[in-house]
Parts: sequence; structure tokens; C-alpha cells
Amino acid sequence: MSQSFRLVFIAIATCFSLILSSDPETHEAQFRAMKGPIFKNYGPVFKIENTDTPLVQDTKYKVFFDVAEASKKTTSLNRRIESVARYINMHAMNGVKLEDMDIAVVLHGSATRDALNSKAYDKQYLSSNPTLDLIEQLHSRGVKFYQCGQSLYFKQHTKSDLAPQVQLALSAMTASTQLQSDGYTLIP
Repeated sequence: MSQSFRLVFIAIATCFSLILSSDPETHEAQFRAMKGPIFKNYGPVFKIENTDTPLVQDTKYKVFFDVAEASKKTTSLNRRIESVARYINMHAMNGVKLEDMDIAVVLHGSATRDALNSKAYDKQYLSSNPTLDLIEQLHSRGVKFYQCGQSLYFKQHTKSDLAPQVQLALSAMTASTQLQSDGYTLIP
């Protein structure tokens, strides 16, 4: 056996032994998203350690999410709104206190349907609003929701059709302008 062939054989054997001896559960767990610590049913995230851009501690994370799209199916949760729960979970998991997160959501376009109360949603889509529980849970943790009045009326709904956690704004553009003037950073 030649010296180079022997080295290649040793290298391959070493790799196989490392692969076979590694704990598959540890590897698998590393790539399994977790829910919590704030929302146990929504917002799966990964624990990321040793980031090159550490979180700034003792700061107020003041952001708003612009949500213009609903899910394709009227019976499916709006994943864009679930991103708000992911944002909160990942920051809480990394030491940011809930009271240091000031979050708002501006709904418009097709996402208007997610802002509807149970009665209005059922009347139009013949099912319950799959995003309403998430909105209720986010709101109970301090997230503010604003519905574009223009989108609401274009879709032939009124303020009485909104879930109680959602405030009516003149427009999404107006709400966005006001939030930015108040120091919120846009997360499109």
C-alpha cells in the first residue's frame, strides 16, 4: 500500500468514526426550532449563540411590522403575523425583557381579513379566524395592532367588524408615518 493511499484511507476512516460517534440527537436538536419562552404555541425560533453582532442590552426595541398579505387559505394562520411572536421569542430567549420590546403591527391589503372578529370572519369565509388567537395572545403581551381604514372599507367592512384588539387607522400609510415619527423602526 502506498504512503498517499494509506493517508487517504486513514483520513476517510477518521471521518467515518467521527460521524458514527457523534450524537445524532445533539445534531438534530441544534436544527430544531423551539417555541417559547413567551409564546408556547407560536413563533418557533432557533437558539443562536456566539453571534458576531451581539444584542444591545438595556435598550428599548421599538419596532413595527407592516403586514399586507394574508395566507393563501382562509383556514390558515397568517405566518407574517406569527413573525411577531418569533421576534418576541427570539429576543426573550436571548435576554431581552418583554417590557423592553415595544411592538406594533400595521395590517392592510389582504391581511385585513386577519383583523376581523369571529362573527365577521365566519360570515364572509364560513370558518373561524385562524389568526385571531395569535392576535389575542400578542395583544395580551403588549403588541399594538392598527388596521388600515382604507383597506377595511375597500373590502366592505366597518370598524364594528374588527377584533377588539385592533385599532382603526385612517390608512396604513398614516399609521406607518405616525409610528416612524414616534421612533419605531419598520420591519417590512
